Amino acid sequence: MTIKAVSHHLGVSWDLVKGIQKSNLNKRYRLPKLAKIQRIAIDEIYQGKKLGYLTIVMDLQRGVVIFVGDGKGGDALIPF
Repeated sequence: MTIKAVSHHLGVSWDLVKGIQKSNLNKRYRLPKLAKIQRIAIDEIYQGKKLGYLTIVMDLQRGVVIFVGDGKGGDALIPF
């Protein structure tokens, strides 16, 4: 269901449902499990003049994004 549909079904605000979803996703995916990763891909994506670059790190075996950093180059990977 969409966030709008869930909020309508439960009779609560869209913001409440979005906040619950965001909290759950942060809890589940905040710290990626790196122990079994053998190969990664790193790419930079340009979002436009106002937003700049994002650096994406992906686990190639599972095909999942494990990190998104602001900016480009080595400095964007420091938090990773």
